[in-house]
Amino acid sequence: MKPSFPFHLNGRTAVVIGATSGIGTGICQALLGGGASVALVARDINRLKHLERSLEAPRRTYSVSADITDTFQLTQARDAIIDHFGSIDLVVISTGIMVGSPFEDAIPADWVSMIDVNLHGLLYAAQTFSSDLISAADAGGPSDLIFIGSLGSHVQYPNFSVFTAVSAAIAQLSRTLRSEYGRRGLRVHNIEPGFTRTDFGRNLNHEAARAHWRHLEETITPLDPADLGRIVALTAAMPTGLNIAEMVVLPTEQD
Repeated sequence: MKPSFPFHLNGRTAVVIGATSGIGTGICQALLGGGASVALVARDINRLKHLERSLEAPRRTYSVSADITDTFQLTQARDAIIDHFGSIDLVVISTGIMVGSPFEDAIPADWVSMIDVNLHGLLYAAQTFSSDLISAADAGGPSDLIFIGSLGSHVQYPNFSVFTAVSAAIAQLSRTLRSEYGRRGLRVHNIEPGFTRTDFGRNLNHEAARAHWRHLEETITPLDPADLGRIVALTAAMPTGLNIAEMVVLPTEQD
């Protein structure tokens, strides 16, 4: 039996962008377990509806389809969530793709796709919901913006140079936004997982990158997305005067 954790999110309204990914689903489960209402956001509405049914909390879940790289769709999703729940005070951005190859063999179009989702999309989503989070903080309640980054911001992985560069950009963005919004009561967090049990690396299209992923699978027991979800929930449940600003979360076997 997995241990329980004393986090309490009763009355909070969360948005999880990338809800149907492995990590995103774990986050949704943990936030609901803490008592929050959760808006599930991802591109595929059929997968969203399947997830919503599996969570078995119809009064506290709401599915909205949106592409994180499309600001119009994000704005429509935000408006629908406000209409349904009335307010938003917690946003988790858990979307991302990973491509890898030796730098000289890389396909620039793959870089563009990754940067569009991992960085541009994160920027668009954070800005779309920023006014709601600032309003929640101005009202004196808890308010949290949580990025799911990557260990890659700290580690130089051969064949993943652009992915790690984008991960470092996300880390620096979180620091700058904390400087901008911390005194206004909005907490900004960056949680950086190591090797995790997801489909994240399943579509790598270069043998060097696939070999790296196979090595991880053969030598490391991956993190459970449900445990990462609990870490997100605990982060949001901290007293309002305490900000877990950055956290690297690793499998014990990963150095």
